[in-house]
Amino acid sequence: MLLLLTGLWLPLSFSVKADDVLRYVDPFIGTGGHGHTFPGALLPFGMVQLSPDNPSKGWDWTSGYHYSDDTLLGFSHTHLSGTGVGDMLDVLVMPFRGDYPHRRKDEKGRIFTTYGHDRESASPGYYRLYLPQEKVQAELTATERSGVHRYGFEGSEDAKLLIDLGYAQNYDEAVVTFFRVEDAHTLSGYRLSTGWAKFQPLYFTARFDKPFSHHLYEKDEAVKGDQWQGKQSKIVLNFGDLQGQALTAKMAISYVSIDGAKANLLAETQGQDFDSLRAKAEDAWRAQLGKFQVQDKDESAKTIFYTALYHSFVAPQLFHDVDGAFFGADGAEHRGKGYGRYSLFSLWDTFRALHPLLTLSNPERVDDMVHSMLGFYDETGLLPTWDLMSNETDVMIGYHAVPVLVDAYLKGLTSADPKRLLAAAKASAMQDRFGLDLYRQYGYIPSELELEAVSKTLEYAFDDYAIAKLAKAMGEEGEADYFGKRAQSFRTLFDPQTGFMRGKDKQGNWVTPFNPTYVEHRKTDYTEANAWQYSFFVPHDVPGLIDLFGGEQAFVAKLDELFSTSSEMQGDVSPDISGLIGQYAHGNEPVHHVAYLYAFTQQKHKGEARIREIRNTMYKAQPDGLAGNDDLGQMSAWYVFSAMGFYPLNPVGGDYVLGTPLFDKVELALPGGKTLTISKTGDKGDNPVQRVLFNGKEISGPSIHHSELLKGGELLFEFGD
Repeated sequence: MLLLLTGLWLPLSFSVKADDVLRYVDPFIGTGGHGHTFPGALLPFGMVQLSPDNPSKGWDWTSGYHYSDDTLLGFSHTHLSGTGVGDMLDVLVMPFRGDYPHRRKDEKGRIFTTYGHDRESASPGYYRLYLPQEKVQAELTATERSGVHRYGFEGSEDAKLLIDLGYAQNYDEAVVTFFRVEDAHTLSGYRLSTGWAKFQPLYFTARFDKPFSHHLYEKDEAVKGDQWQGKQSKIVLNFGDLQGQALTAKMAISYVSIDGAKANLLAETQGQDFDSLRAKAEDAWRAQLGKFQVQDKDESAKTIFYTALYHSFVAPQLFHDVDGAFFGADGAEHRGKGYGRYSLFSLWDTFRALHPLLTLSNPERVDDMVHSMLGFYDETGLLPTWDLMSNETDVMIGYHAVPVLVDAYLKGLTSADPKRLLAAAKASAMQDRFGLDLYRQYGYIPSELELEAVSKTLEYAFDDYAIAKLAKAMGEEGEADYFGKRAQSFRTLFDPQTGFMRGKDKQGNWVTPFNPTYVEHRKTDYTEANAWQYSFFVPHDVPGLIDLFGGEQAFVAKLDELFSTSSEMQGDVSPDISGLIGQYAHGNEPVHHVAYLYAFTQQKHKGEARIREIRNTMYKAQPDGLAGNDDLGQMSAWYVFSAMGFYPLNPVGGDYVLGTPLFDKVELALPGGKTLTISKTGDKGDNPVQRVLFNGKEISGPSIHHSELLKGGELLFEFGD
């Protein structure tokens, strides 16, 4: 079978019905606890995420929704999945009944209604909610750039929609908003906002299949006319008595212009009703998720796995219109660049496992993502660190676009000129901000001169390793030598007396007092972590790290202690530090590679036991089923790899460290019609892997390379006693 996806013909051959994969996705996983996901409708990597919003009650509402809530403000068209900071939630639509000026409102002047989870459901590309007070059945689906609503209004009372452009939550705030009623079926406008993304323009157009009358408002003051510009513009659309009729609304967005939104709407929805668009959304998800076919009796584990895959394909997001135009990081409109622009790069999180996963699942998208980051460099002079809608937020440390770009280059997945890649990488590495000038001067970052000095030194060293790999592949020996030496900077901060990476002052003295379990959120030597959680971050030189500890025996003992010591911490313990096994904190990213470090020792079985423990305790098929923020798919990508049986401990160059597979069999569709089959024999649930064979040949080392997996065939894990 051939399926058209994103303009490419991809060969697909499944051993089970492709329909099966969708029933294993539960979009409510991660919407409770600290997961920060949302349950609404979207396409893989889509620009629109149409989802319900609750009134924010704090940090756990950053996605706009939390499963513990039962109050609805409406359905907005853009959402962040699993982030620790909130923004977006653009263009709120609320179906309601009654007289808007006299409706009960909350303390922020917003109308609201309540609902129950018993009449709420979600699946890939579709969301449904019944609103008993409004007597409205709401259904949502999406295209890549459009949100599609269908509302069934019961009874004869006038059916109304509120569209609120001033609505904002978390850090977001509207700056200027605009509505234009173009005819009795069409509405257009824009919303310029500031928040985590300091300058975010968003344009929209909406087409309704029933005619409406309207009233415009600035806050709650009525204004006359067919258009209005203000800071907090709202419009109430009245569709009259729709008893027995469904109201369908199609709303497209653009970050470029209203005309761009109109073109997006026309291209993606013209002549198609709600049900056909929903079917297309589901087909897109079948194609994406169906690349992975699982055979196993554990239904709950399959739900966790396919939902993890689903969350892994939310971002990065398409950021260009159907004509290729996009809003650049320089604040200008760009056209004719020859690549599809993506935004929303949470690179401190996603360089670890999400981007390596995309090189397996979506190699056809990787080149556009590379060019998107290089475009950001062209527009600002630096690669993105944390790109939110073409805004640099600088919210996290490191210059982790570099390992993503280098990994793509080494895997042959980008058409970018390597000289341009090297120039962009060096621009980020040679800047004088964030302690990089001190890093060059001292060979580490002195603690009294820069916050998070240990974490920054360790992460800069890894990024420098990636630059050295790129330079070496290009034959640039001088650059390779320079950055290769910088990549060894981790050695300067290892204290052999305590066995931890510790802060030093500019004289080279250890910072005292020292407590490896002390935390003060983003005010110490460690980023969202303590010394326990950062002392193993040397993914590019595990043998060198083992030597620092004094050899394998001492290294394994320290790893054992990490998992077995008390989970108690002192200080201002951030909620980011969650999912604790000892001082291992799976709910945050710095430790995600740690269980796989055992593979470089003679006690690999200990790592396998920890991988199983993490899989079983940190991921559940329930709303609070994630140990921490999903962080745009990184938490989920860890599970995907770890369920298949391997992980990119060093996410540059293509080595996957072998672990322990969860399922009886996983078939992964590869480019060129090939299939990688991952299977196991003799697994009793707690026994170790005895050996691993690839196409019948035993793998002698701790890892297998990306290029080998792309050949297809069978990766067989044989378990021993």
